Amino acid sequence: WHLDQLASPPYGSLKLNTDGSCIDNACAGGGVIRDHTGMIILAFSSSFGIGNNAEAEAKAMHLGLRLCSERGLSISFMELDSLFLVNYFNDLWDPPWAIEYILRDSKNLIPSHASVSHALTGEANGLADRLAAHGHTCQ
Repeated sequence: WHLDQLASPPYGSLKLNTDGSCIDNACAGGGVIRDHTGMIILAFSSSFGIGNNAEAEAKAMHLGLRLCSERGLSISFMELDSLFLVNYFNDLWDPPWAIEYILRDSKNLIPSHASVSHALTGEANGLADRLAAHGHTCQ
C-alpha cells in the first residue's frame, strides 16, 4: 500500500471513504464509494454494538471493503478518518488484539495496488462522517 493524499481518483478508478463513531460505547460506522467524477457508487451505514472508537473505525472500514468485494468493486484508493488505521496499513503501528482479526481480514480485501491515506480535513470525509453518525440510528 502507498501513503497518498489524492483528493479524487484518476479516470476509471474507485475510492472508498469510511468513518467510525463511538458514543457512550455504542459503535457505528459508514462510508461511501465514489468514482473518478465523484459520483456515488455505494453508500452505507451500520450499527456495530458495544465497543470503542478504534473498533468503530476498523469495523466501518471492514464493512466497506466487504461490500466492495461482494459486489466486485475494485478500489484503487481508500481514505480513512483514522490515522492509526492508515499507520497500520503502512506498517507503522501494531493494533490492539481486539481489532487485530478485523484488520488482518481487511488487509486481505484491499487490492495490492490500492493506496491508503488519511482524510486530512473533515470536508474530505464529510459524507462518510455523516453516514457514521446515521449508523447510530440503525438497529
